[in-house]
Amino acid sequence: MQGSVAIAVAVAVISLAACGSSTSDAPVRRTLERGLAQISKPQTAKQLRDDLVGTLARLRRESGSTPTARKGRTLAIQGFTWTLRGIDAELELIRNDSGNLEASVQDAKRSDRDRRRGAKLLRAAGRALGVQVGDLGGF
Repeated sequence: MQGSVAIAVAVAVISLAACGSSTSDAPVRRTLERGLAQISKPQTAKQLRDDLVGTLARLRRESGSTPTARKGRTLAIQGFTWTLRGIDAELELIRNDSGNLEASVQDAKRSDRDRRRGAKLLRAAGRALGVQVGDLGGF
């Protein structure tokens, strides 16, 4: 009888610990979800860049109190940073490369490469935090 009570108490303690870790991951998870929604909504590259700069700053201020939250936060920061690099290359393509085919191709390749790398890292952050990550602006 005492053994089954001890097992029940142990299960309850483990369950409470698991609940606590998921709530401590919540701020990082919400910021990741907000940033993913920003990428998915239709807007100009300039607007997206401005939105993601704010998301990245918010993520850098937050701290994960669990190893899962810290890993997800680190991956999300890397993912949004690479995505921003890709958006910057896209903006350079629009701003500087009119009439220069070679420079346009280089900027387009860089934008595609960086956005793909960012999407890969954001998907990894989503897996770490239990967030479903779908299409990220075609990437």
